[in-house]
Amino acid sequence: MMKKLILVILCLGYCNAFGQIKGKVTDKNGTPLHFVSVLLENSVTGTTTNTNGNYILKVTKRGNYNVVFQFLGYKTIQKSVSYAGEPLLLDVSLEEEQISLEEVSISSKENPANQIIRNAIANKDKNTDKLAAYKANFYSRGLFKIKNAPKKFLGQELGDFGGGLDSTRSGIVYLSETISTIQYQKNQSVLKNTF
Repeated sequence: MMKKLILVILCLGYCNAFGQIKGKVTDKNGTPLHFVSVLLENSVTGTTTNTNGNYILKVTKRGNYNVVFQFLGYKTIQKSVSYAGEPLLLDVSLEEEQISLEEVSISSKENPANQIIRNAIANKDKNTDKLAAYKANFYSRGLFKIKNAPKKFLGQELGDFGGGLDSTRSGIVYLSETISTIQYQKNQSVLKNTF
């Protein structure tokens, strides 16, 4: 009898510890939507629907939640639910989002890019004055690796490149790291190596 009681308590604890909100997401015609994002608002808890439109959202605490359903091309919806610790069924139907673009006029008279280029040229001095001077730290790294290096090249012994090659004659033969400060001032630029 005691074993059965312990088993019942463990099962109830297991069900409460791994509660869930589950359901199916479809469009207005009842077609399942797959890869819909399903998440609890203002949390990192979320999931996606499978190829049948089904989802299971793990919930660890009882309380009131807003469940958000998002899918590209469909209106995002929120459903408020009260989770009491037992599995909760929440099916939703998403509505397509109607997107209309403004009218675009196309003219064969002049390429619109030409006007943009003319404006950029006319405002060249004003735009370059905004960046008349700046200073930045710059890191650069150069690395040469070699694989299966020959022992000789044009009749000359290559050696092991100062210990850079392993027993398979592969390894790093050149490594350079530089930290620099770059300063630019209009009509003058300076590159100063600091390391």
